[in-house]
Amino acid sequence: MVVSRGRINTGFLALVTALFMLSSLPIQARDYTQAVGTIFCDGGIRGIATHIQSPQNFDPNQSVIVTAAHVIYDPKTDEPFDQCLYRPQNKRLGGIEFQTISQHSYSITNSDKVDQAESDLIFIRLKHRAYQPTLKLTTDFIEVSKFSFIGSDLELFRQSQCQTINHPYVTSKKLLLHNCPVGIGSSGSPIIHSHSNEIMAVHGGRFSIQTDSISDRPQQWIGQARRIDPSIHSALIDLLSAQ
Repeated sequence: MVVSRGRINTGFLALVTALFMLSSLPIQARDYTQAVGTIFCDGGIRGIATHIQSPQNFDPNQSVIVTAAHVIYDPKTDEPFDQCLYRPQNKRLGGIEFQTISQHSYSITNSDKVDQAESDLIFIRLKHRAYQPTLKLTTDFIEVSKFSFIGSDLELFRQSQCQTINHPYVTSKKLLLHNCPVGIGSSGSPIIHSHSNEIMAVHGGRFSIQTDSISDRPQQWIGQARRIDPSIHSALIDLLSAQ
């Protein structure tokens, strides 16, 4: 430390302050697993969420996460859990309360499973800032056949490679069908574009597809994720614009 006549050099102090502020700003994650965390509601982990980069012209220091809508609902009641927290990188002592949740039309009781999956995405603005890197939502919508998936293995986050599935029984422009290695607790996991390194979809669950009675595998399970499209960006802007 530079000291002059018993006083701290003001220029040095200003430099240290500037460096601290710069280092604490949200940054684009290089290791995708650094930008994710868990949704913890009413005593249990309900899914995964991703800390996202705020759009241009909005405060970069506020924290917003994206996840599957169903993770904050009690499947027994179709009502939100009483108390939910976001745990950055699943750090148990770092839970952050929710401030506001984006408007959505998801319902557990929706019998149209494709329609239900198409509405299974929410943004959550947190009461306090999450000190972790961010990932950006994709805006170019370039199709790719292979991508990265961030899932959980017990309490660890792992990145894996997977690819698109084209299935004749499920057609939806809003959904990405995939063969990613999903497991219990993977709802809300981000799917990362292989070229832009941005979030291109959010994993919601799996479809059970009934094929035919004479097949060796009459039932097939395929992963489904809600794509990031202009309507999703609009929902984020509406959330951030609300007082």
